[in-house]
Amino acid sequence: MKRTAILLLAALMLLAIGCGAPNGQTDDPNAVFVDPNAVRGGEYGELYFEANGVRFGIYDETEAVLSALPAYRSTFTGQSCAFETEDVSYFFSGFEITTNVIDGVSRVTAIRLDDDTVKTPQGLYIGMPEEDAISALPALYEADWNLVDGTALLSVTIVDGAVYGITYTPAVGED
Repeated sequence: MKRTAILLLAALMLLAIGCGAPNGQTDDPNAVFVDPNAVRGGEYGELYFEANGVRFGIYDETEAVLSALPAYRSTFTGQSCAFETEDVSYFFSGFEITTNVIDGVSRVTAIRLDDDTVKTPQGLYIGMPEEDAISALPALYEADWNLVDGTALLSVTIVDGAVYGITYTPAVGED
């Protein structure tokens, strides 16, 4: 029951993060999505995810990521709030990857941790005490739990003193 409630809340959070103007446009004239062509070819800085020895991040090509990971458990397709194409989510044990077609290429546009069976490279995991998360990645705390590095935004949600959600999404930057 607790896992179902967490998954439902996380799905709602992902929808809320993604919903807005089409193609990542916002009412803020200075806010833009990072050009997916600016992907750093595996040079992720701190904000990448690793599962089963496979390192991947925001805007990586879906086919390359999926072919390197073990088989996913299920998929879900739904209308995207942030992109003109549909969201396609792939569910793995402990995490999910959401993808969208951008300029004709399917790319990873969100990575979300679902439970405490997986961790970020910095050691963050669902259920981790807030103090431990601050120790693991002080810059994240100093940035109000939203850390940007290149094309990626790492968002951590804290509820009742513990990590409740961990999501990677495209970074929004200024011109």
